[in-house]
Amino acid sequence: MIDNMLVIDAVVHPYDLSSDNQVPAYQAQLDAVYAAHCMSFDDAHRAHVLTREEFFSDFSYEALACSEFIESPVDLAIIHALPCLGFCKGYLTAPSRAGALQRKYPDRFMFYATVDSPDPKVAIQQLKQQVDDFRPEGLKVYPAFFYDNLGEGWRLDGEKFAVPLLEAAQRMGIKHVAIHKALWLPPAPREAFELGDLDTPMKRFPDLTFEIVHAGIAFLEETIDLLARHANLYLTLETLFAYVLVKPQLFGRIVGSFIKHCGSDRLLFATGNNLAHPDPLLKAFVDYRLPHDVMQQYGLQQLTEQDRRNILGLNAARLHKLDPAKLIANTGSDEFARARARHIPQPWSVLRGVTV
Repeated sequence: MIDNMLVIDAVVHPYDLSSDNQVPAYQAQLDAVYAAHCMSFDDAHRAHVLTREEFFSDFSYEALACSEFIESPVDLAIIHALPCLGFCKGYLTAPSRAGALQRKYPDRFMFYATVDSPDPKVAIQQLKQQVDDFRPEGLKVYPAFFYDNLGEGWRLDGEKFAVPLLEAAQRMGIKHVAIHKALWLPPAPREAFELGDLDTPMKRFPDLTFEIVHAGIAFLEETIDLLARHANLYLTLETLFAYVLVKPQLFGRIVGSFIKHCGSDRLLFATGNNLAHPDPLLKAFVDYRLPHDVMQQYGLQQLTEQDRRNILGLNAARLHKLDPAKLIANTGSDEFARARARHIPQPWSVLRGVTV
C-alpha cells in the first residue's frame, strides 16, 4: 500500500534476454527494448536503470518479487507469460516459470498464460497445458507470431485463429484476455498493433474482459471510443505510466482524457517490470497533479483521490473479484511485508548483492 491505497501491478514479466536466448540478427530490436527500459526513468532515478549486463540476462524472479513487494509498496502483481518476440529464441517469459512463481507466492501473484504458435490446434493445446498445470486467471496474447525471421500479424476478430482460441479459453475457465497493442514490434506489420480488430470480439464474447496493454501510447481517440462503447474493456497502462516521470505533460493529457470521457474505473496501473521499477512511478503518481495548462487546453479535471485509488488497485481488485481487505490481510505480515518493515533496500538489491 502507498498512502493507505491498495496497489496492484497489472503487468509484470521478467525477461529472459540471456545470451542463450538472444537472436543476434535482431540486435537492433534488443537495443530498442533496453532503450525503452532506460527511458522509463528521469535523471533523479538513474539508480533504477539496469546495466546492460543486468538487463540482458535471464532476469531473476526473486529480484522481480523483491522489487515489487520490498523495494516498492505493491500488494499484488499479475505476471504475464510472454511468447517469442523474434529477438529471442524461445519464450521471453516462460509460462512454466511464471506459473511456478504464482504457485510459490499465491497471495502475491496472479498468472496470465500465453500461446506461441499460429496453429490454433497447437495454441489451444499450449493453453490447456497451462490451465491444467497452473489454472491461470487470464490469457496474454501478442498480435503477431515470430518465426523463420518473419513477423506474421493476426487479428483478434479472425475466424481461423482468434475465434477458436477465445472459444477454447472460455471453455477452460479463462475470464480475462490481455492483448499487446499500440506499441509496434518489428518485423511484424505495424497494422497488427492497431485497434480495428477489437470491436467484434468484445461484442462476440461479452463474458470475457479484454485489456489493451500499452493503452494510450498510440491511438488515443480510437481507444477512448472503444472504452466508451464496451463495458468489458479495460486499459492496462504499462509504458504510459513511465510518462509520469519522463513526460508528465503528456501523461496528464492522456490519463486526463481517459477520465474525462470514460471515468477512471477501468484504468490499470502497470509497470511491465523488469521493463520499469514500480517505486519511482508510484511515488510520482501519488503526488502528481495535472498541469494547469494541460487541463485548460484539453478541458480536463484534476485527478481526485478516488481516481488514484481506482487506478492504483481498486479497479484491478474489482476486475478479478478480489476483496481488498482480505488481500491486505493475507499479505500484511508475510515474508515480504516483514522484510520491508525492517528495511527498504536500494533498487534491484537482489541483483546487486544486497542482503534483504
